[in-house]
Amino acid sequence: MRFIYLGIVVWVVLTVFVAVFAASANPREIRVLNKGIWILIILFVPIFGALLYLIQGRPLGGSTATTSLAPDDDPDFLRRLADRLKNKDPKKDDDKDD
Repeated sequence: MRFIYLGIVVWVVLTVFVAVFAASANPREIRVLNKGIWILIILFVPIFGALLYLIQGRPLGGSTATTSLAPDDDPDFLRRLADRLKNKDPKKDDDKDD
């Protein structure tokens, strides 16, 4: 009897997880079928629909959107900062203290 409850819990968790995953995916990146049909398959074909979406329908790899870097991770920013510090005139700093 325990295994039946465990199977039901696994089925519900898998179905909810994959349905939310499919619903939140970018519609242009989902493969084979459109988003609405995948969600219906996930909900009405237990376990097999979720596995089928994970294997065939989900978006592949990374996103095409650009990500912003923190300043300390951006090599261009670090290069400009190093150049600015290298070309800095130390006499100007002494005048500010007066």
